[in-house]
Amino acid sequence: MVSLVVTDLDGTITGGDRSVHLKSVRYLRALQRRGIPVGIATGNTLYYTRSAATLLGLEGPLIAENGGVIEVDGRKEVLADEDRVSVVREAYETLREELGVRRTEPPGLRHTEVAIYRDVPVERVREVLREYGYDEEVEVVDTGFAYHLKLRGVDKGKGLLRACELLDVDPDDVVALGDGDNDAPMLREAGLGVAPANASRKAKKAADVVLDADDGEGVAEFLRELLREV
Repeated sequence: MVSLVVTDLDGTITGGDRSVHLKSVRYLRALQRRGIPVGIATGNTLYYTRSAATLLGLEGPLIAENGGVIEVDGRKEVLADEDRVSVVREAYETLREELGVRRTEPPGLRHTEVAIYRDVPVERVREVLREYGYDEEVEVVDTGFAYHLKLRGVDKGKGLLRACELLDVDPDDVVALGDGDNDAPMLREAGLGVAPANASRKAKKAADVVLDADDGEGVAEFLRELLREV
């Protein structure tokens, strides 16, 4: 039984140019019309995620900041302790001084992490975090669009589990779709984790199903078959 579908955005229901694959969205909306809510799980801010959900017509839970913030039925929760989050901000300031990294958004839009432009090699970012001792608390996730400085133990999988708890949904009844390293925890926690052909090695390893086609085209094919079964 499928009680909930949760999808990543970039690289999953979009193409390489970040344009939305309309056929996949049409099938997601068809699932909702059959009573299966569809949510979004992304590394973007909650503000962006809300806007995307509205534009795409998706009504399920929102998982933002790689699981750091969720919103279910209008109820927002921050899934990270403020004292721990301050370490992420300190790590960013150190990286800014050492490497000249830049935020992708103004301060204040993110509650649990800092996203920076991919201006320097990710291994250099990790090296500086190790040098200053931040790596025990802070990890770097490269989504292909930005580097996310986030707390260890805060991820899309944890966000999905909390959303399921609030919705009284069994995680085994969830279908999760994602392509990136940051999607791997969510793909593992869902009853059925699905990765398109363009997914990262880590996402493919975490998924139960790896599709034959890339991004939105592969997802659309999968959703068409899912609609025949529900």
